[in-house]
Amino acid sequence: MLILLTVNDLLYGIDLRSFDKEDLNETNRKIPEIIHQMWKTTDLSTYPINNSHNKWKLFYPNYKFILWTDKQIEELILKNDYKYLYSIYKSYFYSIQRADLARLIILHSYGGIYADLDVYPQDTNLDKLILKNASFIIGRSSTDICLVNHFLISEKHSNILNSILRKIFQKSFFNQIYILPYLEVFSTGSIFLTNIIRNSIYCKSLKENSKLIILSHNQLSNYIFHDAGRSWHLFDGYLINQIDAHPKIFFSFLTIFILFIFCSIRFNKFCKIKYRFK
Repeated sequence: MLILLTVNDLLYGIDLRSFDKEDLNETNRKIPEIIHQMWKTTDLSTYPINNSHNKWKLFYPNYKFILWTDKQIEELILKNDYKYLYSIYKSYFYSIQRADLARLIILHSYGGIYADLDVYPQDTNLDKLILKNASFIIGRSSTDICLVNHFLISEKHSNILNSILRKIFQKSFFNQIYILPYLEVFSTGSIFLTNIIRNSIYCKSLKENSKLIILSHNQLSNYIFHDAGRSWHLFDGYLINQIDAHPKIFFSFLTIFILFIFCSIRFNKFCKIKYRFK
């Protein structure tokens, strides 16, 4: 049941017509010039693919850069403002789930830009985006259905981000997905953010405030390129991504398989009937 609900959330996403905007007035800079990235340690040579850290520094030499390690993240969460999240952070089974929560806490505490190590800048045009009078900026996936969290922008102590953090809860043994770890990971990352923001879009306060920007996939592609390192994927993640990359092939095989099963059942029934009349 949990798997079906998670897949439904993944497919349902956010209405294409809702809140796709990049037209907030350019007034004063609320988002600081800080670029955050994370890895287990400061040794980026252990990252499984080429990382984007130096590329960001090359494109944005005037920005402050913070490479967060696991130790630094724990120290930040243990501060008074985020202590209530520490038990949730430690309870996650997968390190990527802790990273999903950590990026939100980092942005809430400092503000700025968060980019995964497999996310590369496309140009030096981010200045134009962070000048907009926004509190929180997030992009859509390649299907334009779900939101993604590999690249996020936020002002410090964003009300939107604060609301998101307050809705994070500790998962019990019975509401975790064990069969498909990939979906369990997404349920604390992209799917979680999609659900929370989708439900918040229709709140009066958010509409009046208009401080949320959701970028379409095409808009997001103007600013960054996601190399999708997927260093945390297990076999189920690889399989699901292959299905996502080749949906026509997958559904063709699925249709053939269903027809084969159906024909086999019909043939067996026919044989049994024929045997009775002999």
